[in-house]
Amino acid sequence: MSSLYEIPDRAAREAAETTFDRNVVVIAGAGTGKTTLLVNRLVHLVMKEPRPVPITQVVALTFTNKAALEMKVRLRERLMWLADPRTDGARAQDGGAVSAQDLQERYGITRGEIAVRARAGLADIEKAQIGTLHSFAAHLLRLHPLESGVDPDFQEDDGLRFEEHFTQAWDVWIDQELSRQGANHDQWRRLLGVTTLEEVRTLAHALSSELVDLSLLQKQLAQDSVSPNVVRWVGERADRAHALLKTYDRPKRRKIEEMLGASVSLLTRVANEGPSALQQLDVSTRDWLSKDVGSKVKDWDEAEFQEAKRLIQASQSLLDVDHGLFEDLLKLLSPLVASIRSSFVDKGWLSFDGLLARARALLHEHPRVREGIKREYRAVLVDEFQDTDPIQYEIILAVSEQLGCYETAWQDMRLDSGKLFIVGDPKQSIYAFRRADIEAFDRVVDKITQGGGVVQTLTTNFRSAAAVLDPVNDIFDRLFVHHPLVQPANVRLEVRPHRRPSTMEAGVQLLVTTPADGDEPFDADLAVRAEGEVLARWLKDEILSRPNIVAGQVALLFRKLTQADAYLDALRRHNISYVIEGEKHFYRRQEVIDLVNVLRVLDHPHDRIALTGLLRSPLGGLTDRELFEFHDASQLEYRLWTKLDSFDHPRAAAIRRLYEQLSWLHQAVPAVPLADAIQVIFDRLPLLESAAASLHGEQAVANLLKVKQTAAALSDRATMTLSAFIELMVERLEEQPEEAESPLAEESSNAVQILTIHKAKGLEFPIVVLPGLHQGTGRDRTVPHVAHDWSSGIYGLSLGSKRTIGAVLAQAKFAVREEAERRRVFYVGMTRAKELLVLSGGKVARSVGETTFEWLQQIGTGQVGEVATQELSIGASTIPHRVVHAPERTWQRQSFTTENPAISIDVSSIARLWEQRKERWSAVGETEWHLTPTSMVQCEGRPRAPSRSKRQLREVGRLTGIAAHRLLERWSFSSPPSGLVEQIGPVLQEVLQSEEQSLLPTITDSLRELFTAFGKSKLYGRLQSAQILGREVPFIMPWGDRQVMEGVIDLLYRFDGELWIADYKTDLVSADQAAERAEQYRPQGRVYMSAVEQALGVKPRFHCLFLRCGAAVEL
Repeated sequence: MSSLYEIPDRAAREAAETTFDRNVVVIAGAGTGKTTLLVNRLVHLVMKEPRPVPITQVVALTFTNKAALEMKVRLRERLMWLADPRTDGARAQDGGAVSAQDLQERYGITRGEIAVRARAGLADIEKAQIGTLHSFAAHLLRLHPLESGVDPDFQEDDGLRFEEHFTQAWDVWIDQELSRQGANHDQWRRLLGVTTLEEVRTLAHALSSELVDLSLLQKQLAQDSVSPNVVRWVGERADRAHALLKTYDRPKRRKIEEMLGASVSLLTRVANEGPSALQQLDVSTRDWLSKDVGSKVKDWDEAEFQEAKRLIQASQSLLDVDHGLFEDLLKLLSPLVASIRSSFVDKGWLSFDGLLARARALLHEHPRVREGIKREYRAVLVDEFQDTDPIQYEIILAVSEQLGCYETAWQDMRLDSGKLFIVGDPKQSIYAFRRADIEAFDRVVDKITQGGGVVQTLTTNFRSAAAVLDPVNDIFDRLFVHHPLVQPANVRLEVRPHRRPSTMEAGVQLLVTTPADGDEPFDADLAVRAEGEVLARWLKDEILSRPNIVAGQVALLFRKLTQADAYLDALRRHNISYVIEGEKHFYRRQEVIDLVNVLRVLDHPHDRIALTGLLRSPLGGLTDRELFEFHDASQLEYRLWTKLDSFDHPRAAAIRRLYEQLSWLHQAVPAVPLADAIQVIFDRLPLLESAAASLHGEQAVANLLKVKQTAAALSDRATMTLSAFIELMVERLEEQPEEAESPLAEESSNAVQILTIHKAKGLEFPIVVLPGLHQGTGRDRTVPHVAHDWSSGIYGLSLGSKRTIGAVLAQAKFAVREEAERRRVFYVGMTRAKELLVLSGGKVARSVGETTFEWLQQIGTGQVGEVATQELSIGASTIPHRVVHAPERTWQRQSFTTENPAISIDVSSIARLWEQRKERWSAVGETEWHLTPTSMVQCEGRPRAPSRSKRQLREVGRLTGIAAHRLLERWSFSSPPSGLVEQIGPVLQEVLQSEEQSLLPTITDSLRELFTAFGKSKLYGRLQSAQILGREVPFIMPWGDRQVMEGVIDLLYRFDGELWIADYKTDLVSADQAAERAEQYRPQGRVYMSAVEQALGVKPRFHCLFLRCGAAVEL
């Protein structure tokens, strides 16, 4: 592996890249260059000796399509470099990339063999399985549709189709169940006595995922069968509760000891007797467990008190276990769920869960298919392994199993040595909400190492300055307390040797916003608004005012984007541009809401709420007072728009025009297809224009167009009328599903980046701000209706206050993991910074849940939020601590004075401004915004009305030029010039249209004369010995005053070490006339030379090649 400098973990990197006889686990810390490592591993697999691995026999999987594309692009670039023997002694620009010299020395192969293998890899790279695990699963299913039970042409559903499918099936089923013909009325009465119909629907929806094993779930619910894993888990809780009680018990128990004693009694009985013990529980135990634990009491250690609290909460949850209820419910729902699953697949659709579930089933249930897949792929590489869910682990392990072996339980699979290569970092595992499971990660890593695999750890960070890394290391040495299967200990990151010096003051800073002197303490909301104002001023005055910093270098990273609104308001107030990356709040955007209001009004003219929203939007522009005045005058009926003629109101005329358009649309829209209806609305109402004029400009327009695209995508459905589409959009506005905004082709680098920490994972920014660190973790998350603990195989069901015992286990595990994950999210956020990291928050009176500031306070020396604290000491690091008092907010107040102040108008100045505007308007109107080099040529003496014969000659000349350029574009100058004449016929067949065939003889003669002369000239000999770099090279570049220049360069070549541009000319001139004629093309030449110089950074020479006379004129 080539590198400019020796790095501390070089040996681990080389071992990871070149170990082929053992499975490899790479623990790659933040910013350690894992993509380069993965690409190097792929290159080594293709080049290694003995037994190189063709690229088509490699599976390389990662978490997102974007990451997969980056991996493929980087691999392609590396193979292209290696495929070119001219790079023999050169090093790649990427200092960590494996070079040809490295491969020659390691494997004893020649440079020619490297080039051959690299070219073979390039030829097959699009056939290789480099992508996400979902795409790999889809590939396996399409290869084996019969065994998988899917249509070979199935389509992947993003969730929308399944929602509609489920809704239709549920509505029919529940109508039948609750009708007089329903056969389960007694069970429904019991169910609806403890829960709601909507809760049952939500549970049915969760059970419809193909990842839920219904048969296993029913088995676990059987009254006489409790999983040994559950018994063991409950027993462990009982033992731990007993140990804590023994430590803190006293003759006169307080509430915490009484409740802990009740928990010991309950947990012990359930561990010994199963869920049936809950029915015989004594009243005293139930009474104590019905109480609230309260705050920490004297003599208890804080950590052990919190542990006791969790044990008591688990015991309280056990009181709500009711397996009989869920057994009855599952009997009701199982036929519906099975029907929904099978009918959806029969329609040719598969959900993302379905892809994984069926791929796993294919590998588990069909040994011959699995054996063939194992033979097909000799190497399996997996990136971001900590973010992969356990179902994907099972697929990966099955494909990596030894040949001839066949086990269905992942614990029993014997892995093929050297086949599996995984890269991950458990410290960055932050996707539990997507089923990522750090316990599963640890168990798979243990399985690999117990099977002879090796673990390599990368610690050299190529991203951050030492002033950032040192505090990060010291903070997380203390925050990451090792907890097996929950949280790994911190691994300190090392700065890359000889890192470039920072261009700004690097380091970590703590910025705390406090109330102004004498003000009341902040609550959480006030702290957010004040902090947003402080950050905006700090960015404007102290950061963006520096000449070497632009807004695009700054990123604000949030735990959730729902926390960002107040900060964005502050940025807007200070005119700081920002872009929200990957924000999934499409249905919260105002322009989308406004369009939906228009649709609602057109579909239901009496929808006063929608009309009110529309009139308050930019389309109506009414204030609340004006809206009341219209309502008071009974003018909120757009179909009676003529009534506004008699309404004396300053806004009446404008609203009349709007009402007239709405009335017309009300009649016209229902008569056109759905997608066309949206376009008709855009044509008649200035929705796109008002969106373009809004703060978010292009993004707002793109979002409106996305609504139109959504309508077009849904219009193929028989039930999707305009009313149905409006109902769907209204439902989404109410439910706020996650939906990304329409992506823009271009993103401004001069805008502050706003992201979630999850979205920022894998990215880096010179300046990172982590705002809102005073905000607590909030209330506990909603318990999922269906939970699954992969390591134990236990399912849990929850419905209202009722649950299964498996749900208690899953919820307790999830709570512990979630607490650890919150710290990992903080770690990921901090490690995005290259130069400057700012930890920001407000000082609040109290918070809900644990805060980041509290973590820092616990591990540091110094009081966070106190003016006297100049720095916070954590380990060997000192973090500057700055307290800023909240600035006083001034609000613009509406003046209610009834006096009209004297207005002084300088009419002459307004007239001058108007004249200047007219002049500017005329200049803009006369400017050509799109230019070509040909348009720069000044043509003189053209008659206004040429004769017919002259027009024909001009057309012959034009077509001759086109044909000559077309032929020379394909021509190899190493060939004898006599072949040019032979190619005239085929080229003219392509160029000439049917109506131009009458000119064929004339054009043929003209071309024959031209190429005969050109072939005999010195020009042809010059081009034969030149290095041709490009033919018909297109370019586009900025030009003049906001203009765009676009053109094509005929020929770009190198001759005697100089770069030349050649422009073919077919003009009918002699050699003596060529220099004079060439002057007409001088402006054209300047354009071509400017384009090449801007693109290549080399100043070229330019000449016109007059083909008929064989003359070259340099300009």
